[in-house]
Amino acid sequence: MIDSLMAVKKYAQAKSKAAWLTEEQIPDSISAKAHLYLGKIELLTGNLDLALSEYFEAREFLKYLDAEDKANLFSGIGVVYSKSQNFDDAISNFKHALQYAQQDINRLKILVNLGGVSMEAGKEQVPFIYAEALEIAKKLKEAGVEAIIYTNLSNYYLKKHSWQSAIESANRSLSIRDSLKMPVSVITLNNLGYALVNSGTINEGIKNYKKALEYANLSEKIQILYNLRSANIAAGEYQKAIQYYDRYDSVKDIAASKNYEQKIADIRAAYETAEKEKKIILLEAENKIRKRELFWVVAAGVFLLLLLGIGGYFRMKHLKVRQKLEQSRLRSKFLRLQLNPHFLFNALQQVQFYIYRNERETSMQYLDQFGKLIRSVLEYSDSDFIKLSDEVAMLAHYLSLQENAIAADFSFSINCDPLISPEEISIPVMLLQPFVENAVIHGAGSRPEKARVEVVFQRTKLKDKIRVEIIDNGTGIQHKKTRSQHNKLHRSMGQDILQERMKELNRLTQTQIDIHIENATKEEKYPGTRVSLIIPCIPI
Repeated sequence: MIDSLMAVKKYAQAKSKAAWLTEEQIPDSISAKAHLYLGKIELLTGNLDLALSEYFEAREFLKYLDAEDKANLFSGIGVVYSKSQNFDDAISNFKHALQYAQQDINRLKILVNLGGVSMEAGKEQVPFIYAEALEIAKKLKEAGVEAIIYTNLSNYYLKKHSWQSAIESANRSLSIRDSLKMPVSVITLNNLGYALVNSGTINEGIKNYKKALEYANLSEKIQILYNLRSANIAAGEYQKAIQYYDRYDSVKDIAASKNYEQKIADIRAAYETAEKEKKIILLEAENKIRKRELFWVVAAGVFLLLLLGIGGYFRMKHLKVRQKLEQSRLRSKFLRLQLNPHFLFNALQQVQFYIYRNERETSMQYLDQFGKLIRSVLEYSDSDFIKLSDEVAMLAHYLSLQENAIAADFSFSINCDPLISPEEISIPVMLLQPFVENAVIHGAGSRPEKARVEVVFQRTKLKDKIRVEIIDNGTGIQHKKTRSQHNKLHRSMGQDILQERMKELNRLTQTQIDIHIENATKEEKYPGTRVSLIIPCIPI
């Protein structure tokens, strides 16, 4: 908004908007930006003291500005100092701006300003500064800027009495301007004429003066006519020198008169601007009064909306109760899925088998593992998250129970990345067991021997997520009846309930649980299956 107003030179309105921001209770980052805008507006309207004051205010919030805004801030301060003839401080701030400027176009502007101020201060680094600016201008294909830089270089070499370098720089500038069909540069032609005259090529210098005179404005004509007078004296053309001096004297008088008229016009414009600003202030005051009048109308509307809101609140409360009941129902379903009747029957049958064989110690160990598993599942059935170390223990109990039920040499392993602290993070409860069960029954259980299931917990690049891989060495995807059947994780694992559970967790954690299923190896007969999940974790 402020940028668009400044673009069309509506500085009073832009200033009003920016000043309003500084008066409101706003974050420091916005306040810094507002003062930066005000500094630029005051600079563009010629109020150097106010501009510097606003820039200093913005500098107090420096840490809230991005790199380019910092560059603009110090560049603006540099411009204020240069206009105040404080060249050393101007140079210091332009150099500071270069440290932050990242965009080439911004660096180019700063370098051109730095070169101009350094030249005014008589610094020797001017050619090096303009050399860097020329490289960037060529890179950006800003030929017009190149022409300006070469003109500035011709000015520098004139001050150093390096006539040949001044001639070369001025000619380069004029050549670029001709190729771009840019307007004639009076300053460049004047510089070239001055360098030619002082290098002894007087007639060529006079030609360039005359060409410059054709396009010069009133103030430029004063300097060019004086230079023509001096050049003709050097050439021994005294009559022409007198004529040019007479013209110089006449133009100087006209310029003085114009200058007086301009001052009157500036005073009038300043008065009109002040009147416009007063009108703007009055309009803003009227708007405030209208806003107060609208307040009561809005208040009545808000009251009606409040009544509707209260009704909506009780309805939402009713819906939340229903949602919690639905979540409870889902957890109950999922609990029944975790310990399905088939698994319970097999577990009890295994105990009976041990007792029949008079293996009391083994049956007691088995019952102990079974009891721990039942206890863990019941304990966390009403929780949304479980500590990772408890989840690992629960999976270990489950796999231990399955160890003798699947195959004589069934084995399993649970590995956790050393970079993960299982005691310090929690993951969604009752999420992994169905996948592990599927790996045991439909994966490793399909092998007659050496059945194996691995569960691996790995760290990811994201701090709030971990990767879990469940790998079996069964028949894999290809040997199922259809690929789609396997990708649906088997109806035996309760696909519909699992999908409902995943949706609930996604809503709860405000994130996405990613799942990917593929063959674990390229082995033809028993490639195995790898289920990879990216799941959220919460620090404890």
